[in-house]
Amino acid sequence: MLKTEKTTLTSIGKDALFKATLEKLTLNKELSYEEESYLLACAILLLNHYEKDNRFTSYADLSYYIVLKYSLQTDDYKPLYDFSMSFGYYPIAKEIIKLGLLDVNSLEYCFDEIKLERFVNKKNYTETSEQRAETTRFLEDTSNEKSYLAPTSYGKSAIIVDYIEQLGAVDQKIAIIVPTKSLLAQTYQMIRQAGLGKKIIIHDEMYNSEKSFIAIFTQERALRLLRKQVSYDVLFIDEAHNIFKKDSRSILLSRLLAKNSNLNTNQRVIYLSPLVSDVANLKLSGDQKISDHRIKFNIKEPEIYEYELNGSISKFNRFVNQFYPVGSANSMFQYIIQNSGRKNFLYNYRPIKIEALAKELSNELSEIELTDSINDLIITLKREVHKDFFAVDYLRYGIIYIHGKIPDIIKEYLESKYKELDEVKYIIANSVILEGMNLPIDTLFVMNTRSLQGNELINLIGRVNRLNYVFNNDVNGLIKLLPNIHFINSEFYNRKSSNMRNKISLLRSRVFADKVENPILDSFDIDKLKGSKEQVARDKAKVLLIQKNEELLTQSPENTDGRLRQYLIESGINHFYTDLELVIPALLDRIAEITKGEAIEWDGFRMLDKIDYLFIGNNSDEYLSDFEIKRLGHNSTRNYYENHIRISQKKSLNENIVSQVKFFKEKGESIDPNLYFGSSYGEIPYDSSDYENRTQDVYIDLSIKNDRQLVNLAVVKLKMEDDFVSFKLNKLIVMLHDYGLISLDDYHLYVYGTTDTKKIALTKYGLNIGLVSRLQESEQLENLYFDEFNNLKSNSEFDKYLNALDDFYRFEIKRFIN
Repeated sequence: MLKTEKTTLTSIGKDALFKATLEKLTLNKELSYEEESYLLACAILLLNHYEKDNRFTSYADLSYYIVLKYSLQTDDYKPLYDFSMSFGYYPIAKEIIKLGLLDVNSLEYCFDEIKLERFVNKKNYTETSEQRAETTRFLEDTSNEKSYLAPTSYGKSAIIVDYIEQLGAVDQKIAIIVPTKSLLAQTYQMIRQAGLGKKIIIHDEMYNSEKSFIAIFTQERALRLLRKQVSYDVLFIDEAHNIFKKDSRSILLSRLLAKNSNLNTNQRVIYLSPLVSDVANLKLSGDQKISDHRIKFNIKEPEIYEYELNGSISKFNRFVNQFYPVGSANSMFQYIIQNSGRKNFLYNYRPIKIEALAKELSNELSEIELTDSINDLIITLKREVHKDFFAVDYLRYGIIYIHGKIPDIIKEYLESKYKELDEVKYIIANSVILEGMNLPIDTLFVMNTRSLQGNELINLIGRVNRLNYVFNNDVNGLIKLLPNIHFINSEFYNRKSSNMRNKISLLRSRVFADKVENPILDSFDIDKLKGSKEQVARDKAKVLLIQKNEELLTQSPENTDGRLRQYLIESGINHFYTDLELVIPALLDRIAEITKGEAIEWDGFRMLDKIDYLFIGNNSDEYLSDFEIKRLGHNSTRNYYENHIRISQKKSLNENIVSQVKFFKEKGESIDPNLYFGSSYGEIPYDSSDYENRTQDVYIDLSIKNDRQLVNLAVVKLKMEDDFVSFKLNKLIVMLHDYGLISLDDYHLYVYGTTDTKKIALTKYGLNIGLVSRLQESEQLENLYFDEFNNLKSNSEFDKYLNALDDFYRFEIKRFIN
């Protein structure tokens, strides 16, 4: 929102008549004929001002808000229809005609219907005029770098398909870069269903010298393929705003763009996002030119409420920045229940608080009718996870909870059930819900505002009432254009003296300045680092080191030292150490010992012993900064991970939970009953020179936990261990293989759990080794095959087998077989 707009709207909001009538409209109070006429006249004036100067988008937004609220409150849809036809909000106009909300027998409406049909796209979805115009301009734009920036559910996925179809049959190496594995599976399904006639790969090791493919990769996998000197002709960067962050994965994303550009100077890059304010901030260098294709308007306008600590309730009008008192509630949960819709999302930040919220909410609700669908789901969770899994109990109250510490397949399965089952009314989650499948949510309760700034709030709210749930119905769903958003203050779920009013006021604007924290981006300003003098000095040193390392990766190494340095940086192993200058000579010495056969018993070492010998036991442990890696210096820890990698990955989740609980009980009865769980679940600090944050709660005392608590801690711990193996330990195993220190069979055995080539192919495709082994035992592997486009296919015998499976295994397999 421009300063001029904000000032003008504030001034208008002080006008007595406008203030009084807008308040009544906001609060759904009955308006007199004169008040209705006055507000509609104001809407016309605001729209006229926008048409004179298109920079003032908030005037158009307010005009639309007035008309939308008026029509929905009075059932007089003529103003909304007229606004939608003149402003290009054609989905609304078509819905009004389809639902018979107007008398449309006149010749004028016949011509309107003909006009509206021109805005129906290939997926039979009516586009706004802005959406159609911007999509057309985007597809006609021949720029090597361009962006498509649009609100959530405005067709960014369709843009990918349309662009690839436009390329035709020409050989192109195309990569769609997604931020998470969950989005990888979802995007794969979209591309597969589009039938684009190209080989699809979702793992870097699936590449087999093809001249043309569509790769659906995370940035890590995309970078690994680049190491083979394979460059991409086209890169789609989904959720491109993530590149602004200061975390390691944002650095990898910017590295991918830089390295691919070095290999292919004619690369084409498409940035997709709902949240980028200025495309110039996406640049790695000042000479880049990124064309901007942007949809400015959103036809959803949230109704925003705040529940305060004292029980008072207010409703917020973002245009005039006013909070209107609307009553009170006896308790937080009473308020949530009274204001719940058909499908509700309760947002919180910490996993442990998510579980606590699910428990408290279930205590306030009555049990739902246990339909066959719910009973089947309960039975499935008991069998596949554990009978004492907390989620089993909460399902009886129509509640599902998910977070990043739940195994991925269970999280995705629960999301699918929330989507499918009407009986499940609540989902409680954190930001993982933004990275998974699109869900039917009509009401949002924000229980915590940590890490939620303006853009993050907009992205979160955008998940409510996605447009496909507004317009694809036979009933009037236009009320969903006003999604209900409730900010809930509480000291336990938010913070002491919780007050969300400042965060809510951020929503006065739809557009926020990009927060560029990635030091590789051209617009990053090192002089804007904040904090104490000592903190700023430390942060500057980190930034300069990151920039130096990324510059190093663009150069050709001169010697063995340089090649190892580049490898450690590219792989991310450098993050495990404090000083590469001292570590590299030690690593090179050990590598030389091993390759010359001077390493005692190297061939007889287990994999974890080899990792200890090379990366920890060469005196470089004193330079290890990663506590999780440093733990591998202990034989007991290596024993644990040998078991976890070699045995656990072949077991079912339930078997692993039972085994983990047994370990917990033994540990809880030992001299030292404390176990590391990290900051997400930790309850007590760990006083050790090995762990730099000694005052942070990162350990749990297992001796004080009951059996049910141990089961649910086991679920969390298994996910933590899988993440540790996937994101850290496997990097070390890959390096052992890349430097020829272990055999290909050893590499496959530890990374994929098998040396069988067909099984490995299936695990690269996304199926876990336990499931693949089960398919083998059922003699079903022979009924699966890869077609010419690398799609996993099945024959009729497998289809019969699939239909006989339980719902969980069927879900797991059908993610990759249509």
